[in-house]
Amino acid sequence: MLYKNIMVAYDGSEPAKEALVVARNMIGDKADALMHVVSIIPVGTIGINSDSTIQPIMNVADFFPDMDSYEDILNNAKEQTISNMKADVIDLLEDAVCQVHLEAYIATKPAEGICEYAKEHDVDMIAMGRRGLSALRAMLGGVSYAVLHESEIPVVTVR
Repeated sequence: MLYKNIMVAYDGSEPAKEALVVARNMIGDKADALMHVVSIIPVGTIGINSDSTIQPIMNVADFFPDMDSYEDILNNAKEQTISNMKADVIDLLEDAVCQVHLEAYIATKPAEGICEYAKEHDVDMIAMGRRGLSALRAMLGGVSYAVLHESEIPVVTVR
């Protein structure tokens, strides 16, 4: 079965890049298919390393004096994340026949954001990397573990 509307949860990691390749292969050569490559920006994140494609939104409670400033901060974080993502995935998607949509989505938690985005955009399947954490770590809150349990659609995890 070829999917026509796939979401790839992308955080810049090697497993996420592998998930991107898997999703591209699952879509095949369908020009009318759509691949959503989505980075989730957790609200209030601080100190994400500079190698990440995700741009942090500093401690928002202390950082903005009004709603317009807050919106500017969110829009800037999205734009920077998309720009970083574009540079990061351009080679991986150069032979993609499908339409590719890069998106930065703001959410409270990464797993919630992934599931919300998938539902809002009526995607057929979620592809995402997993870091191979221990069973105990996964039970305590791994993102791929949470998405597998929260999602109502198929989820493919790639290591």
